[in-house]
Order: sequence, then structure tokens, then C-alpha cells
Amino acid sequence: MKGRNFVFRGLSLTLATAFATSLFAQNQLVFWDFNESNPLDPTAMLTPEGGVFASSASITINGATIAYNNSGTGFRGSPLDPNNSGHPNSPNWALQTTNYPDQGTANRSAGIVVSVPTTGYKDIVVKFDVRWSNTASKYIRFQYTTDGTTWNDGVLLEGRRGDRWHGDTNANGGYGGLVVVDFTGDPSVENNPNFAFRVVTEFDPNTGQYTAANFPSNPNANYTPQGTLRYDLIEVLGTEIGGGVEGDVNGDGCVDDADLLAVLFAFGSSGGGSEDVNNDGIVDDADLLIVLFNFGTGC
Repeated sequence: MKGRNFVFRGLSLTLATAFATSLFAQNQLVFWDFNESNPLDPTAMLTPEGGVFASSASITINGATIAYNNSGTGFRGSPLDPNNSGHPNSPNWALQTTNYPDQGTANRSAGIVVSVPTTGYKDIVVKFDVRWSNTASKYIRFQYTTDGTTWNDGVLLEGRRGDRWHGDTNANGGYGGLVVVDFTGDPSVENNPNFAFRVVTEFDPNTGQYTAANFPSNPNANYTPQGTLRYDLIEVLGTEIGGGVEGDVNGDGCVDDADLLAVLFAFGSSGGGSEDVNNDGIVDDADLLIVLFNFGTGC
């Protein structure tokens, strides 16, 4: 088809190469960055910013409390948040938690719980950033559930220094990146309406007691229930299972001239029609490339 070849040659090689990679990008199932105009509003702060399951996902807390008011303002967010520069003019808030268990009690039970279904999705990946205060528990455990009741152990996270984010690049403090938990290939997590994860405080494996995050940097640091753990950039990603034939705009099971023409006629429009193949809100080169790269599939 001459039109198909002409259009493809008119696209830059850079765009074509970049988008070929993005064809396999995961879908965002839920995302919180907590950058609300009013960080003192609990409802707004706990409402996801986006994602396929934004309307059904939730954040709760067990055995501790969420704090919103920081002397009339919010709690500053992760250094990895794009809104970090110029804060607070560009709001960069985070979710603060405190009032954890007394020393020697409630091991591996107190913390935030994030519930999000993965129905219709596989290759699940969880990301978030967390900040330890000086007197927070040095050790926190990532756990997940596939039945809504039984919690399975994941990675044990260790605060390298108090008052530091995991995402901090400071060699004496953070790890320089988000916490990433990859469930790719785990069938128990994929396509699961009961999936949830939590991050809970855990005893020091060497002492059987909570240890302060700022120990041994500060040998006089002691764990207290008023120590805080702060969260930002919580995100769950997944790849759609059996999403049909990629680029089949008209739903007839074949990517052909009809699909290409549909995208061309709708080019530049918005509104979320089937021509917006990648569901980004506009019909553009990205949608055209999906059809071109899959041309002939299913025919």
C-alpha cells in the first residue's frame, strides 16, 4: 500500500526507534505522588493520581497512624519526584506515618497497606520511595498477599541513616533509587483481584528489638514509636493479558488498511476513541506506529 510506505518514511527514525521500544511498556495500574494542592486533606492525599485501577485501589494503615499536618503544611516528598525542584512552589508532598508499636511489640505487623487488583494483567512491578526518620525502625519488611489474608515475605529494607530517603544519592544515606519489587513471571500475583502489599516495621535480626534508623551513625539514637516513615511515588505496573491484536482499531481481528485509515482520518483528535491505540488521550504518530508495526497481524 503506497500510503503506508509514504507515511512511514515521513516519520523520523528516532521516533520510530523510540516507539518500537515503548510498544512493550507496561500499563500503570495505580500511582500516588501525593502532590495535592492541599496536603492536609486526607481524602485528596489518599486518592490515586492515575492508573487503570485508580478507582478501586486504596492505601490504609495498620498499627500506626497517618499524619497530614506538619505545622500547617505538608511533609516534603521524595527527591526523585519531578516536582522536587522549587518546592513548595511546585508541590512535592509525601505520606507521613507515625505512632508505631512500642519497643519489643507487634513485630512485622504495623505499616501501610496498598491494595490494587491486577485483574487482566501480568508481569507486576511495584515501586515506591520511603524515608526513615532518626528514631524510626531501621528495618522494614515488604510483604504481599495473593488471597487478601496471608502475608508473604518480600525484601527486607534497611535504613542506612536517619532522615534519609531510599531515593537519596547521598553515599551515607540513601540507595539512589526507588524500591523496586518485580513479580514478573509470578502467576500467583498476576490476574489477581486480591493482590495487595504492605511495608511493616521489623525487629533488628541481631537483637530481637527495634533498632533506630540512625544507629550506629548516632550511638545514642533510640527507637521510639513517634519515629516516622514517609512514602512517595507509590506505583504498580503490569502488562495486559490477552489484550487482543495490537493495532486492531476496528476490532475485526486483523490489522490492515482499514485500521490504518481509521487512525489517519482521526489523526490529531482527542477523546479516547479506538483510534487512540495507546490510550494517551490523542491520536498521533505513536498510534500510527503501533498499527504499522503490527500490519498484517491476525489477517
